[in-house]
Amino acid sequence: MESSFQVHHHKLEKAIALDLHGDLTKQAEELLLQPRWEEGLESGRRFLIINFTETVYINSSGIALLIRIVRTGRKAGFETFAFGVTPHYQKLFRMVGLTEYMMIYPDEYSILARIEEE
Repeated sequence: MESSFQVHHHKLEKAIALDLHGDLTKQAEELLLQPRWEEGLESGRRFLIINFTETVYINSSGIALLIRIVRTGRKAGFETFAFGVTPHYQKLFRMVGLTEYMMIYPDEYSILARIEEE
């Protein structure tokens, strides 16, 4: 049975962070595409951080949605980072080429340290 999906946005100095909760499927599309990613991130932020720690299941529609967001982000001038991705999904993300557009880190702290280098 599919869980309801929620996404919480919060702003950091140089980034927008998305905390995903629930299964990443077609039903997540409306919530994840509410920001107009092709317009870039607000206030000149250059990084999008996606937290997958509360996401247990991702189907092919969810992966397609992620690909759409990260590819659009690259064109719009922001980089995408992720953390909390299980080893199974890390492997799947590599297989479909998602990691060419989205760097995966072990935790949010590591991403923030990387962003501070910019």
